[in-house]
Amino acid sequence: MLTICFYGFSQPYVIQSKDGFANIRENGNINAKVIHKLNSNTVILIDQIEDQDVENDKWLKILYYKNRPFSILEDLENSEMETGYIHISQIIPLESLEKDNSGVLKMNYSIGSFIPKNYKITYHDDTQNFINTINNYHYYLSDCGTPKTAITKATAVLNKTSITIPDKLWLGIISAHNDFQYFKSKDALFAYQGIGDGSCFNHVVWVFQSGKLIQRFIGWEY
Repeated sequence: MLTICFYGFSQPYVIQSKDGFANIRENGNINAKVIHKLNSNTVILIDQIEDQDVENDKWLKILYYKNRPFSILEDLENSEMETGYIHISQIIPLESLEKDNSGVLKMNYSIGSFIPKNYKITYHDDTQNFINTINNYHYYLSDCGTPKTAITKATAVLNKTSITIPDKLWLGIISAHNDFQYFKSKDALFAYQGIGDGSCFNHVVWVFQSGKLIQRFIGWEY
């Protein structure tokens, strides 16, 4: 299995709170307004990690999807991730979770050639070099041009039970591959992969809990 290193400007972290949820605040202090609550095992990004002191700061700026556990971005004007602040005690780097090589969770993509005529595609401009949406869903690798490969089916085997992943959850991560790292935290399991490279790089995390998929997180590195 490919070893994927976590380096870059934004990094995936996981909510880990003894209360079962963490408060997201408007600013980095305990008296700031609570703008959202995120459950434990929710994946978020630490924004611009090179500008934040994750070793010493009590509060960190994060990026997260508000009420979008599967990171589905339709072609809306307001499709950006939300920003807020969280106390450092409420999160842990994804890579710091216990690695799980037990085989309890196994992700698999069926991958074929990307044939544009098989999809409904919109572009950011008339050059048709930068894809905006595929089948009405946001394409996360727009800066990388037209992909050469595509996921045609995605499945997960969890405790020997097969789970078919809905089409809309893999349309936005075309150009992915079958190299995953697996992590666990109590009853939650995480399948991680990085797709693309350079300014095109995205973090992809599938989160399973209580026998089902509870989150599919996609977040850019830059």
